[in-house]
Amino acid sequence: MEPITTLLATAAGYILKGAAHSKTADKAKEQVLGTFWKWIRPKFVKDVQALEDKPDDPATEVRVQERLLELVKDEHFFRELQQQVELLQQAGITEKNIVRKDIMGVKKIVIGDKTYGPGAYYDRKNIVEGDIRDADEFILGDGH
Repeated sequence: MEPITTLLATAAGYILKGAAHSKTADKAKEQVLGTFWKWIRPKFVKDVQALEDKPDDPATEVRVQERLLELVKDEHFFRELQQQVELLQQAGITEKNIVRKDIMGVKKIVIGDKTYGPGAYYDRKNIVEGDIRDADEFILGDGH
């Protein structure tokens, strides 16, 4: 079993992706993600109202994570969440190297792997969703 912090971070990513209705996933993945969204949405819609309007907003992500921490106190919900995340992972909905916060005041930033695997597929990969400021060097991607 993976650590709870990893589970919660993974679940938050799927919640935000479900809210954004990712266009990059194929039909089977969309069905699995849609099923997850139908299950989880009622638990968030009232407490995180910005979820459907601004799923990519960093403040929304923080609120989703806070709400998840509230919800996992219920052991039944926690077990269901584990099962749902497992199904999503088995469906092959994958993300890699995603920075959801700002990067500031760093002299050298490297994101990604040193080796490149052309056969590996990710729905979202090598993304900085925040701002990058005051960086002397910035490298994003694989094979650097």
